[in-house]
Amino acid sequence: MFCVYVHIPFCRHICDYCDFRVMPSQSRLFGEYADLLCKQIVCFKNRHPGLLSTAETLYLGGGTPSELPPEFLEKILGCLQSVGVDSSKLKEFSMEFNPESTNKATLQNALDFGVNRVSLGLQSFDPEILKTVGRSHSVEMGVAALELLTSTPNLQVNADLMFDLPGQTVEGFLADVDRLSDYPLNHVSFYGLNVSPRSRLGHRVARGELAVNEDLYEAMYIGGVEILEGKGLMRYEVSNFARPGFESAHNQNYWNRGEYAGFGPGAHSYLRGIRYYAPEIYPRWREYVQSDCPESMLSLDKLDREAAIMEFLWLSLRQSRGICSEDLKKMGISLDKSVCERWISKGFLKHENLSNLLQRKSCLRLEGRGWIFMDDIVTDLANTYSNLE
Repeated sequence: MFCVYVHIPFCRHICDYCDFRVMPSQSRLFGEYADLLCKQIVCFKNRHPGLLSTAETLYLGGGTPSELPPEFLEKILGCLQSVGVDSSKLKEFSMEFNPESTNKATLQNALDFGVNRVSLGLQSFDPEILKTVGRSHSVEMGVAALELLTSTPNLQVNADLMFDLPGQTVEGFLADVDRLSDYPLNHVSFYGLNVSPRSRLGHRVARGELAVNEDLYEAMYIGGVEILEGKGLMRYEVSNFARPGFESAHNQNYWNRGEYAGFGPGAHSYLRGIRYYAPEIYPRWREYVQSDCPESMLSLDKLDREAAIMEFLWLSLRQSRGICSEDLKKMGISLDKSVCERWISKGFLKHENLSNLLQRKSCLRLEGRGWIFMDDIVTDLANTYSNLE
């Protein structure tokens, strides 16, 4: 499966925890940005003839894609159409929204473009928490956006929450999950805060102005999972929950190590076993595109066998399907039985018949608190695997 990601870096307001490659909305740059994106897309098409026409999903992320006026989004989508990305034939066409830019006009523009799935960044229903992490929307704006999106026919809606935020209690987060899951949603995501030292929030934490209580992480995560699964939203990836059949095809392609092309500053791509991305800082990315996208300006990560195996184990185990026998065979490895048994005995992994792990459709999956200790389990498995003869 091949997918396309388009990065729109503009935000009306940059959240305090954000360390993505985003920038304050500047109308003077909108036209230039659309032109540069189109040029980058055409450069890719010329180097990989026919590949873009095989895309099955398209994701507009950011940043805040709806911050870009519709005439410029239309230009970008027209460019994609001209190189073979037909929005009417895509399996999934997703677009990220923030509450402050979600209204009937921006939604209708997205629908007119062919968007059939949106992801709304709510993060919390607590006004004090929103203020603490520098969100620019109010609870009322978030609820209005949620009600507008979920009342739109034939539109799949995902809503995001965050947890382990400064000042957040277990009870407060679980109340957010409970409230959100009462809406007619087929997909919900929640993510634990990762404090980036380069973000405004990271600076405040470093100065001691704010604190994150990591001891609450497990209770928040496990409690949130129980609420969502109790309402029919099943965990299919560590942070993503869906009713059966409504999982994100685009994100699953990432986790299954499928190929994809990313366009925009710092947008990542994965082709032929190589991960790469263009310059992240806007002026440098502009120079890259204006110079006809030379490969010499890309940051490359060509995975060796050990890195590929580590990535395979990590991406597989973070999904509910787990590490499956047919995929182990493709990677040419087997897992250490004693290591697996040790984690199984703790109740962190499950497998119906460990001796048949190399049999067809046999999988090893995270269980219970194993989702909290996933990184430790993956490291243990990666340090003890064996190559098949």
